[in-house]
Amino acid sequence: MISKKGTLTNLKKSPVGKENYDSALEREYMVELERDAAVTKWTKKHGIKIPYKILGFSHDYFPDFLVEYKDGHKEIHETKGLPLLLWLSTKLKREAAEVYFEKLEWKYKMITKGREAFYNKKR
Repeated sequence: MISKKGTLTNLKKSPVGKENYDSALEREYMVELERDAAVTKWTKKHGIKIPYKILGFSHDYFPDFLVEYKDGHKEIHETKGLPLLLWLSTKLKREAAEVYFEKLEWKYKMITKGREAFYNKKR
């Protein structure tokens, strides 16, 4: 059984060679990113922080992955499993991210069970 939190090491496409994961879904996706021939680089250590509000209180959202592709474009990928996909905070984070990344002309994707799902905004 895969642990919910841990560290993957010996990564070829991560600039630091190792990355921490917070769920089995994140771990699975990290392995997929390593195998994807179109991906040149990816990291969870990107420093991107997106402000959003929930019930009038300010929060910061730190998306899961910054992914760079061979053609030079960048995307942000967020892994979510059920029931988190249904939470208000997930919806508000996604909406804030849409605005933030549209300005950068980056694609923002929600990933579930190792695949794009529920939301895939075109760049």
